[in-house]
Amino acid sequence: MKRLLFSALLLIAGCEQDAATAPDTIFFGGPIVTLSAAHNQVEALAVTDGLISAMGNKAQLLALADEHTEQIDLAGSTLLPGFIAAHEHPTLSAVFGGVIDLSGFRHRSSQAVWQALRDGVAQSDDEWLYGMGIDPILVPELRMPTRALLDEISPERPLVLISQTLHSFWANSAAFKAAGIDQHTPDPAAGSYYEKDANGELTGFIAESAAAKPLLAELQAPLRVAKRYEAALDELLANGFTSVASLGYNVPAWLARYAALDGFTPRIRQFFYLTESELDALPSAPDNSNPYFRIQGIKLWHDGSPYTGSMYLQDNYLNSSLALTLGITPNSRGKAMFSQQTLAEQVQQYESAGWQIAIHSQGDASNREVTEVFTTHSNPTNLPRRLEHSLLLPVKNMQALAKAGVSPSFHINHILYYGDALNSALIGAERAQSVLPVRTAFELGMRPTLHADSPMFAPNAFSLMQTAITRRTASGQTLGADQAITPLQALQAMTINGAYQLGISAEAGSLSVGKWADLQVVSANPLVTEAEQLQGIKVERVYVSGRQVFTND
Repeated sequence: MKRLLFSALLLIAGCEQDAATAPDTIFFGGPIVTLSAAHNQVEALAVTDGLISAMGNKAQLLALADEHTEQIDLAGSTLLPGFIAAHEHPTLSAVFGGVIDLSGFRHRSSQAVWQALRDGVAQSDDEWLYGMGIDPILVPELRMPTRALLDEISPERPLVLISQTLHSFWANSAAFKAAGIDQHTPDPAAGSYYEKDANGELTGFIAESAAAKPLLAELQAPLRVAKRYEAALDELLANGFTSVASLGYNVPAWLARYAALDGFTPRIRQFFYLTESELDALPSAPDNSNPYFRIQGIKLWHDGSPYTGSMYLQDNYLNSSLALTLGITPNSRGKAMFSQQTLAEQVQQYESAGWQIAIHSQGDASNREVTEVFTTHSNPTNLPRRLEHSLLLPVKNMQALAKAGVSPSFHINHILYYGDALNSALIGAERAQSVLPVRTAFELGMRPTLHADSPMFAPNAFSLMQTAITRRTASGQTLGADQAITPLQALQAMTINGAYQLGISAEAGSLSVGKWADLQVVSANPLVTEAEQLQGIKVERVYVSGRQVFTND
């Protein structure tokens, strides 16, 4: 630390190089976007002992170098702070990695989806078979799974399919039998159930993860998950993320620590929010001593998914053919997972113990109740309260949420991938034009973030930024143009605002002296790139604590 401070003083004073203060690395030769209060862009940046030790004039910084200093010429590429993945699920990416790909990102017709499944089953020797990505929104004419159809494809071996949203599942008879589930098995939780037909027989459809848990056990074998968890972290690094917040469905702590190592050196920072089923791993009190691994808080749910009918709405879903295909009951408006009183008790319980709270809340009715909980009970922690996904977050509630210290994380690519369906078939044009009010959150000082919710969508930060700026759907419609944000705000939502939500603003999220040297080199400056071209920007190299952890060479 003394070396770091002395280097900065030398730079300010314009002093000669001193061998004892030579930086480990100096970056120069391209735009360096700091996002700090003091600087927008600088000519050069120095790293010493894993921290940013100096920024400013190129000649002055190079004068600090010695024969051991690595001098990195950006050659016109741009240096940015590392992205912060505010809400992802690397464990689920690991669990579902390597299964049969049935997604609408790869297959554009119902025939292609079902042929891919048949081929995958025929080619696999696995005892249990899994397919991932069932999506009647991206594949509009998709034939939906049934137990009978899955029995035909795999009459002997257990077969389980998972929706792209991760909230719906389907199983064949062999899978139900192997998991010990029959028509008499009780539903495990509110909103999570085994669907039955008029005769009381299982249809094959399973709603939400609590009911699906026994059917996914084979995917969660520790050795299988460990290997694929490493790959999930590598994917985040390859997309410029140097820190990741994992909100539920977490691997055991020992495995997460192991998988993040490279030669016994951590290569990404992990922040975990535990769910009710994971509380046996909750320490007695928060511990922020480890800069690479932190159990951050508690993840709660107040409603479910917009695409299963479990989003809690003020007014009904539309009665459409797509809604019926998705299994949404006509004239329904979803419901809360818990009573408002139960939610309030949970928030008070965990906040009083010092834990940060993150609440999954999609619908306007859900967000209204969460607002009442947050505004009724003060926050005793020094961390912001988090509101997750926030699809229909009423603007009229946001002033109160801001005063209560709430910071939302927006699942922004609902607009890109599902905005057309929301508009025409699920919630209608009026509500669709009000989704994801990111600009209002900025105007109220709520420091919002953007997230992909991977593996639901790929963790491409530049795609998230592009959607937040353009508000364009896949068909080119614009939803909520008045909520579009600027390129600078979009970049802040992927960096410094994520640091704020995680309580690490003093260490990460922008480039300034004394902060972690968590950096990325990208092919173009996102602040001057046309919005429609942002997702084409490539991540070239990534550094954590000044150490290169990814290169696309």
